[in-house]
Formats: sequence, structure tokens, C-alpha cells
Amino acid sequence: MNASDASRENVELAFSFPTSIRKDALIVLSTFPESSHRSKTFKLQVEGEIVSIPQRIYHDPAQIDTRRLTSIQRELADSLLTRHHDGFIRQYSLSRIIFSKGLWIPPFVVQLVGEYVVEILSSIQTALPRLDRVQYRSFVDANPAFLARTQQRAISYWNCYYRHRYHWNDYPGKQILDFLNQC
Repeated sequence: MNASDASRENVELAFSFPTSIRKDALIVLSTFPESSHRSKTFKLQVEGEIVSIPQRIYHDPAQIDTRRLTSIQRELADSLLTRHHDGFIRQYSLSRIIFSKGLWIPPFVVQLVGEYVVEILSSIQTALPRLDRVQYRSFVDANPAFLARTQQRAISYWNCYYRHRYHWNDYPGKQILDFLNQC
């Protein structure tokens, strides 16, 4: 397969990444099956460019053949799969990219902080000591409104689902936000 084999809907997902790796993204997307669902996107700045990341994707990961992909291409596939509608797939894909040094990784990790799956938040919290502070600082500095919105969402989910289980200061989302604000 090559980049021209990607379906039109999948090609749009290539804009989730900066132009420096978009050719690799198109190769990755040629391995993705078509999806009948179109996803809304959110825009962020990465490497000085605007990228358009899907809120959710619905591709069947069992149909994605990554055997012939390079390690960077597999990383791009896993980045997109952190946006999957299934939380187990999001968490597994996160575990495969969280320590990557790619500048395109932080938007996929930080987006998960403003979501409701506390097990994913716990995975990120556990990884904090090994995350590259400079990499995340660069992303946060370029996207302050996104970080503010992520914080508001994290507070909302904590208040709705977890305030009886965690004090705010002990909530994994709060601890991750502290890292992002201090890195």
C-alpha cells in the first residue's frame, strides 16, 4: 500500500500532524480501513503549524496492518488511536506513545487529560516523572487556550464522576495539570 491508497476520509486525518511527517501519516492512513463515521476536529498549534485532530475515530484497529510500517509510522497510528471511541484502545495506544520524543505527541496526550476515563489519567500520572518537560512546555506555550479548556473539562469530570472518590488535589487529572502548568 502507499499514500494514494488511503480513502478520502482517512486522508483528512493526515492533517492531525505537521507537514514534516505528513507523508508518513498518509502511508499510515493507507493501512486504516474506511470508517462510516466522520469526526469533528479541534485545532492546535504543533511545530508552528495548525493541525486538526479528530475528537473521536471509529476505525477497527484489528483491520490495521502495521507490520510494514516504520517505528515512526506505528507511532502516528497509535497517536490517532488515542482518539478512538473505545477507552481500552485509547489507553493501550497511549501506553505505546507516551514516552516518545515526537513533538506531535503532546496534543494526543494532553487531550486525554480533559476526558473522563480515570484509568487513562492514572496511566499519564504514573508516566509524569519520565515525560520530557521541554517538549510539553513548548506545546503548552503554543496552546494556552487549549490547556485552559482541558483544565475546565478535567474539573467538570472530577466534579461529576470522581469527587466522592478523590479529593481534588489527589485526582490524577489535577496532578497532571499541575505538571503541565509547571513544566
